[in-house]
Amino acid sequence: MNTWRTSVEIEELENRHYVRVIEDGTVSIKGFGSQSEAKIFANSERVRLGLGTPLKK
Repeated sequence: MNTWRTSVEIEELENRHYVRVIEDGTVSIKGFGSQSEAKIFANSERVRLGLGTPLKK
């Protein structure tokens, strides 16, 4: 039986900010032009997934 990890992560690559959401073994990646947009999206995903504290600065 597989136990999938659920997480939300932010990475910066070549002046773009990417949010990676891992949910039930499925990985979704969304790119943003600014870090603040990426953080807002990442925090909303953490809330949606019921993951504890929001991301720190």
